[in-house]
Amino acid sequence: MKDTRLWFVGGGLAVTAWLLAPSLFPPQPPAVAAEDLPVVRYVCRESGATFDLPLAAGALENPETGRPTLVPAVYDARRKRWKPGPPLEVMHRMGLLQQAAE
Repeated sequence: MKDTRLWFVGGGLAVTAWLLAPSLFPPQPPAVAAEDLPVVRYVCRESGATFDLPLAAGALENPETGRPTLVPAVYDARRKRWKPGPPLEVMHRMGLLQQAAE
């Protein structure tokens, strides 16, 4: 009789561990290589200069000044120039986020 109870307890612990393992150890997203990131056009809020850099969240540092003034750019066809765009989440929802031509 003791052997049966031992098997039930062991089986119950195994099932519990199997059910809890995904929540305790969530799967890690695969690492993305730097060359796999899309290249996006950024514009400096101060100078208006444009840069083609890998996609990143938030404002980036301007390579010339070192200050975080680069934001994603949107092309203004009427004025034929790049201008600062909305945040990346808004651009993605609006369909404005496109990769820069290579």
